Amino acid sequence: MDTKKNTFYSAVAGVLGSGKTTASALLSKELDFHLFEENPADNVFLPLFYKEPKRWALPAQLFYLREKAHQLEKIKTLLARAGVVHDSPIYQDHFTYAKAQLLLGHMTRDEYALYDKFFSVFSKNIPVPDLIIQLNVSPSVIQRRIYSRAREYEKEIDIKYIKLISGLQKKWITMHPHLTIATVKTDDLDLAVNRDHQKKFVAIVKNMIARL
Repeated sequence: MDTKKNTFYSAVAGVLGSGKTTASALLSKELDFHLFEENPADNVFLPLFYKEPKRWALPAQLFYLREKAHQLEKIKTLLARAGVVHDSPIYQDHFTYAKAQLLLGHMTRDEYALYDKFFSVFSKNIPVPDLIIQLNVSPSVIQRRIYSRAREYEKEIDIKYIKLISGLQKKWITMHPHLTIATVKTDDLDLAVNRDHQKKFVAIVKNMIARL
């Protein structure tokens, strides 16, 4: 796509605690792209899920899926006149988080099959990102960041779960050859407050876009 016309569709991927929301907001500001955020606070099922995962896994994941599909409808229209930064591509919802719930036994195979059917419907005729920026962060750093942001419902998340979703994340980005995915290691980048780190990250992304 012609980035000179600001019609470039980028998405930032990464598991919880990887800094994708911060990175998305930063890129939106620096590239003058429209930002579509993922807002976990809007998901009324999420706190319930952390208390009773087998009861609430499916509705929690379906909520995210529907919200992401709604955003993609807007993105499809907006791309005719503006660039976009999308906080978390729809593929991540399916192949990282929903898949993790199946593997952990929080979703039955029938529930996962139902989720997959909804995904197939929602993902038809959606815009495909010109670039997905995958934030690669080690599980120990992710765990530290999760604890530091002090969301009450995340207190019980352990390192085993973080390692599982990190592994699933790495797996799906190799399974979709039609997607352009670039990995940026951000263990040592403080994108929230360190201006030098912010500049470095933005420069990396701008270079990626220029090469495309």
